[in-house]
Amino acid sequence: MFRFFIILNLMTFPFLLQAKKLELKKDSRTIYILEKKGWELGKELFGMPFVYFSPRANGQRSNISFTDTGANLELESKALSLSSKDYESNKIQWSKKVQAFDLNFIPYKMMTNKFGHKVHQIGLSYKHQDRIYIEKSNYIECRGKIIFVKSLRLKENESHEKDFSELIENLDCAGV
Repeated sequence: MFRFFIILNLMTFPFLLQAKKLELKKDSRTIYILEKKGWELGKELFGMPFVYFSPRANGQRSNISFTDTGANLELESKALSLSSKDYESNKIQWSKKVQAFDLNFIPYKMMTNKFGHKVHQIGLSYKHQDRIYIEKSNYIECRGKIIFVKSLRLKENESHEKDFSELIENLDCAGV
């Protein structure tokens, strides 16, 4: 009987270690992300269907938003890399409007997450009201559709970058 109990525990233990998933459902499509302890999910904020907020650190809450664009296309890495100059130009114009300074651009890169979805990423850091922010835009090809994921954090909240990477690495989707 004792052996049976140990074997049963060994069989179920890996399932207990799996992280809980959040289901972000909008219309007929669903995005699945990891549930992070202490994080809060906001819906329909700032024109985005889903915004995931970190616990407060250094007087701010980092955030990452998820938007299923519905766009039915595949992105080409070479074209995106070349259009990074457009991204930079648009951000320079934006920075003048909001009085952000000391822009440093994070070059375009393409990677694949653990579900085989291509992730196209570009970003920047900037100074605004004496604080330095890191912002990254991700375009994720997920089952024929594009999911836009944008993260924003204070430079000193570096641990949230690890959380953002983990959320993107484990993002999956479903639906038509």
